[in-house]
Amino acid sequence: MVTTQPKQTASETVLLAADDLASAGKDEFTEFDLTVAAWSLDRFRFGLRGYAQSYPDHKRVMMEIMGQKPSSPVVNKYLEKIRPNVYKLTPAGKTAAAKLRGGAKVKPVRRAVTVRELYDTVAVYAGKPEFRRWQDNPEEPRDWAGAATFLGLSGKSGHEDPVARLEEVRGAMKAALDWCRVEEVAFLTKGSGAGGAPIHVRDVSDLLDFLTALTYRFPEHLDVEAGAKPKKRFS
Repeated sequence: MVTTQPKQTASETVLLAADDLASAGKDEFTEFDLTVAAWSLDRFRFGLRGYAQSYPDHKRVMMEIMGQKPSSPVVNKYLEKIRPNVYKLTPAGKTAAAKLRGGAKVKPVRRAVTVRELYDTVAVYAGKPEFRRWQDNPEEPRDWAGAATFLGLSGKSGHEDPVARLEEVRGAMKAALDWCRVEEVAFLTKGSGAGGAPIHVRDVSDLLDFLTALTYRFPEHLDVEAGAKPKKRFS
């Protein structure tokens, strides 16, 4: 294993971990292989809180490859998800990892997001009954099932990551709110003549507050820093 440089980002460390796995002969590897490899490179960053030297934090590593973060190795096509929970390093990923090992920085690919895409994402969550009930009653949802339904977590797979999903939704809401502020508009729309009911900027802001409320209400599911007890996920 190669020791990472102090100034490397979390996403860069994960990419180097994937490159280590590929160099060791793993053309395909599971997300758990990747978690252990990233933890081996940087136990402080990817270790379980309070037990960093003994246990890896799977959620922390997954935050770097799930969702639509611009720095994500998956978004940048450095890693490819070939089937559920299984990845491989792409040729572009090998090149990027080689540059990192040589001391160069790798710039993330930034794809322009259209206002229509922002609208479509916000509209899905703004119309969900769990959010609307919360606007009328801040005590909602009263159980995790309601929060999971809002986030679109099916519960059928134990490998779904609620933290990564929440951060993905939060990122979309922030982008939509930023767009409204830059354009100095009170409503988010698909664009002239594109249809769809306008979404008031207040609802977008409320959605961000709702996500924060879910984090505080269900820390065992949504707070990456929560949980002091070690979990032996790797045996």
